[in-house]
Amino acid sequence: MDDSSAARSFEAVPPNDLEAEQAVLGALLLSAAAFTLVGDLHSQRFYRPAHALIFAACRELADHNEPVDPITVAAHLHKQGHLARVGGASYLHTLVQCVPTVANAGHYAAIVEECALRRDGIEASVRTLEALHRGQGAAAETVEAGVEELRLVRDRRPCVERAPVSLREFLGQAEDEPQWILPGLLARWDRLVVTGPEGSGKSLLVRQMLMRAASGLHPWRHEHIEPQRGLLVDVENGCGQVRPWLRQMHRVAQAEGGAAGADERLTVEVIEHGLDLRRAADRSRLLRLVESARPDLIAIGPLYKLSSGKPNEEETASEVMSALHALRVASDGAALVLEAHAPHQQPGSRLRDLRPLGSTLWMRWPEFGFGLSPVTGNKAAEAAGLVDWKPWRGGRCGPGTDRQWPPHFLRGTAWPWQAATAARGAGAGLRP
Repeated sequence: MDDSSAARSFEAVPPNDLEAEQAVLGALLLSAAAFTLVGDLHSQRFYRPAHALIFAACRELADHNEPVDPITVAAHLHKQGHLARVGGASYLHTLVQCVPTVANAGHYAAIVEECALRRDGIEASVRTLEALHRGQGAAAETVEAGVEELRLVRDRRPCVERAPVSLREFLGQAEDEPQWILPGLLARWDRLVVTGPEGSGKSLLVRQMLMRAASGLHPWRHEHIEPQRGLLVDVENGCGQVRPWLRQMHRVAQAEGGAAGADERLTVEVIEHGLDLRRAADRSRLLRLVESARPDLIAIGPLYKLSSGKPNEEETASEVMSALHALRVASDGAALVLEAHAPHQQPGSRLRDLRPLGSTLWMRWPEFGFGLSPVTGNKAAEAAGLVDWKPWRGGRCGPGTDRQWPPHFLRGTAWPWQAATAARGAGAGLRP
């Protein structure tokens, strides 16, 4: 099939239902209750431009607590210079007569949204077909880009802009309780970046968090929590390095009375050669993993193995951040733990910088950024493998909502790490 044949196959009128659009608008003009029934339907979901203008006018009036009826909407549209474009005031009265019943406004809105979703899917598919016919780029990359665009269409949700609230109203709203994944530590949509020198134990700490969460155990306390689904994506180590540690951790968790089924709740993907999240194929690979695993907690890294671009370039960092955000959206807000290397110690510097290696954008991206910093100058602490858990990124939580991160870790026996307090004076002891 040549280009012209492909174009003709999509010349049909795009999916739409003008009667459903009229019924939605008529319901809004008849009853304020209809606004609740149509939910978050947006003006852009209407096929006929005049209907989009009328719907937007109804929303604007309702958001300002003004009456919505054919007369007020006609005046509002006239003030905006749109009344003639929608067919005049008489058309608004016609819309009222098109409503079988206001009670079915939600059903009419669902039809409008369904048609809009079909149009979005067709437009995305046509763009992919045209790119394939023209031979733009590698075929696999074009197909993956098309799949990614369709996924965005599928996940798109209507968004309605609401009127701003006053400070009095804003402060009077109840605080939302965090949807905890790791109680007191990480909630849904949180992002944590863990840094440290090479071989400092970052990967082991991250695996420990995942295994204990999947087993219904607090990451380092002797407490039971709600078991969580986890996804581990290791892009640096081989299976021979990852599997023995996970086998040991799983065995110890079971011995501690961890919840059964952890081996099903934790999904492991080892990609030793790394990923390039600037490529549609690699982004799609991770999204398919997330959709299959349905994780509450995702751990991935290290950062430098997630792109082939230069780590210090903001464009590279932005593309990786965008791909990681897509994982969070696909998982409906899973907490994300990202492992990253710290820069090499500068000559003459006593302490190593713990900020993540790469673009400074990573300093602003996470809610929490911590580094593992080995304690020096104390023989007992050094012998025990004590490390400071140092924040390099201040938490974004407000006053009185601090998270319960431990100040120190030390090397464990059954588990790689255990939380610790440390008195740092001469001859000080260590207390787990």
